[in-house]
Amino acid sequence: MQHRRTLPKPRVLILAAYVGMCLIWGTTWLGIKISLHYIPPIAGAGVRFIIAGLVMFAIAAAQRKLVPPAQLPWKLVLVLAAFLFGLNYVLTYTAETHISSGLVAVLFGVLPFFMFGIGHYMIGERTTPKTWIGALLAFGGVAVISLTATMGGSLWYALAAVGAALSSAFANVYAKRHAHNDPLVTLPPAMLIAGIVVAACGFLTEHPDLSRAFSAPSWGALLYLALLGSGLAFFLNLWLFKYIAAWIVGLSALIIPVIAVAVGVAFGGEHFGPRELLGAALVIVGVWVALTPQRVSDELQATR
Repeated sequence: MQHRRTLPKPRVLILAAYVGMCLIWGTTWLGIKISLHYIPPIAGAGVRFIIAGLVMFAIAAAQRKLVPPAQLPWKLVLVLAAFLFGLNYVLTYTAETHISSGLVAVLFGVLPFFMFGIGHYMIGERTTPKTWIGALLAFGGVAVISLTATMGGSLWYALAAVGAALSSAFANVYAKRHAHNDPLVTLPPAMLIAGIVVAACGFLTEHPDLSRAFSAPSWGALLYLALLGSGLAFFLNLWLFKYIAAWIVGLSALIIPVIAVAVGVAFGGEHFGPRELLGAALVIVGVWVALTPQRVSDELQATR
């Protein structure tokens, strides 16, 4: 009988990585809100990814994973630059100019459903009735949040948050389709290209106050978002996939919005009314229904 070789599972490290990933991504939403006090959304998103891209290049160089430009998978790099680090974050930052950081995090929580749908058509991944039941619940929550009277004219900004999830989902499924490429080869140029293009657009159209944009508080927020939110958290996310089931990692989509809401209320002075809380609960329950172990078990059976 042939036994499959498995990686050792350092439980303490796994737990620490999972908690760290959730805490970082649960607080970056308020970090974006703080950053917006000093630098406009498009310029801020661009500077964040210029910093992240340069740091990722340094890490790739230290790991001896830099490759000549001619050997880069340019189609993948450009898709990541345009949709994962470009449009996704431009829409997210823009949404936070009119919506609380916690609500944007909740709205972005519909990401798994877009991944289910796009994955079904692009790479033949299976979906189940539970997936679509969860999707209906979650999008019902989006509707409740988007149409609540306390948000006034913020419907388009709520839709921007959902659009960010759609953009990110497409990029993630496309990356999964090309998963044989080393992340340290593709991520640094994708982040840097996105950062340069988005920052250029932001500085040309938003005309930020440079003294505020590059003040000490602004640098603090930008460095936190770039180094932890765009660097360490992505690394922890990829590392966790080596040791625990994908559905367990996917449950972070439930945990992160809860952390974001709590952090926004506790430290950002944000307020949630009954309808916002109802909408958030529907989104979280919908994601929970879709990310149950049975669905992942079915997928694993299909890939054996």
